[in-house]
Amino acid sequence: MMRETLRTRMGWLHGWVGFVCGLCLLCIFATGTLTVFDTEITLWMQPEIRVGTYTPPTETALHEAAQMLRSQQVLGIQAFLNLPSRRSPTLQILHYNGHEFTGDVLAPRTGAVIPARETAGGKFFYDFHYTLRSAGIGGVRIVDILALALLVAVGSGIVIHLRALLPDLVMLRLSVSPIRSWLDAHLLAGVLFLPFTIMCTYTGILVHADRLFPWQPSIGHHHHGGGTARPGPNLSTPHPAPALLPVPPLAPLLATARENLQGRECGFILFAPDRLSISASDASSPYLSRDHVDFSLPDGRLLGTTINHGEIAATMQLMRGLHYARFTPPALRWLYFISGLSATAVIATGLVLFLMKRRRKSGHLAAFRVAEGLTISTLAGLPVGVLAFLWGNRLLPPALPGRDMWEIEVFFTVWGLCLLHGLGRSVSGHAPSGWREQLGGIVVLGCGLPLLDILTAPGVWMTCPGIHAGVGAISVLAAFTALCAGRRVAGDRA
Repeated sequence: MMRETLRTRMGWLHGWVGFVCGLCLLCIFATGTLTVFDTEITLWMQPEIRVGTYTPPTETALHEAAQMLRSQQVLGIQAFLNLPSRRSPTLQILHYNGHEFTGDVLAPRTGAVIPARETAGGKFFYDFHYTLRSAGIGGVRIVDILALALLVAVGSGIVIHLRALLPDLVMLRLSVSPIRSWLDAHLLAGVLFLPFTIMCTYTGILVHADRLFPWQPSIGHHHHGGGTARPGPNLSTPHPAPALLPVPPLAPLLATARENLQGRECGFILFAPDRLSISASDASSPYLSRDHVDFSLPDGRLLGTTINHGEIAATMQLMRGLHYARFTPPALRWLYFISGLSATAVIATGLVLFLMKRRRKSGHLAAFRVAEGLTISTLAGLPVGVLAFLWGNRLLPPALPGRDMWEIEVFFTVWGLCLLHGLGRSVSGHAPSGWREQLGGIVVLGCGLPLLDILTAPGVWMTCPGIHAGVGAISVLAAFTALCAGRRVAGDRA
């Protein structure tokens, strides 16, 4: 009796916490999944970049980049130099605009500026994933609180299903009653990818624990987007007093830095008026650190090496490394992506189940209809917005001033229209039409995106075929999933 009472209470907790927080958590997991390939998405969104393979930057390119960066610093722009990598083969002079890292893209051989279009790129998904686009610590705290709620939902779900879990998994009933088939899909995806979901949620909370509990001693904060990091406070803050000193040849300094960083690749260079700091690449190790080597200007004399030692520092570096997955080779990155999609599917099927179980009793209530409208605009409307964001990248004029913000406006405008459409359909008693129409939007935009890509960036398929084929394949997969879901909705209602 006590066990059944516990399961009943856990069921109530799992359902309500899962639904109330699940709408936002689905957006967080979906955009976090896209962030696994944020660098590749950014390259897709800048088809003018035709640098196909990684080559180390030449001294000429490094000199040109340093001079350009210094000229920006004179104007008060706190920029830093992001070095080429196998995922992003160009030099980049980046500054933080409050949401993403943006700036000039340079050829790694010549240092010439590549006239690439302004774009929010995959970095937009990262910013949305960890701040809900709030541009402040308020959004970070909300995301962390939602992550804690997800751990509660996962724990209560384990209690509910533990006793009958094995029979439920063995006897999959995807073709029987709608509720039973949705529940089996929810359980299957949930159990298979439970370790990944817990790992990502737990490490995500730890990464920003100092923001969630600000009275605790800071345990470090890392911000990445497109494979870059926010410069530390020691070098990114303005130094108005001294004049900017000349920069010596950078290639020898990079070689010295690599040696002092125990063979790790260099990721980016921060320039202060009288010195520079070369930091280890995020991709050089599972332990994501801010280890760096400092040199004086203008002579390039080695000032010292900062490497964080100790068990606590190593543990936190590993937590960041596992969460951000910058070190992962392509196969492991795809595994992260598939696991993220599956975790998103667990939340999506849970939201659908919550509504299905209460439809008979509460389907006529205004609160239920509003809840279903919100669910429609989250499960179907968010992918429509993401696809519209990618379409906007190709359809907006390349030279449009502030076009990166225009892309984001397209995303939020389309998503907002989906919200109004979903609520309107649901409140008026036509929720099935709302589901079918928005899922149909995913089908149209998803199937059309590869064709749009070929028409608007034909030559780039020869330079970066993997990236363009990957984005096209995922958009078509989203369209196919939406088509199957639309048919399922129609069948369930029938």
